Amino acid sequence: MKQRKEVAVNTDLYERIKLAPMSAIQRQVALNALRDADAISNAVVWLVNAVRQLIAKAGAKPGNLKHSH
Repeated sequence: MKQRKEVAVNTDLYERIKLAPMSAIQRQVALNALRDADAISNAVVWLVNAVRQLIAKAGAKPGNLKHSH
């Protein structure tokens, strides 16, 4: 459900940029910035999920967290 809302918000943002009164160059800069922000936020979400999975796997096997000296 949350992903649907995010997609709807992104679509709305892209549409707002397309309809905003600005030059073609400004529009392209805005669209590129929005795409970059999407890519960065997707990477952060992916990284957080990957770390959560690693922690969950390590938590299931406490022997894996031993310190080596």
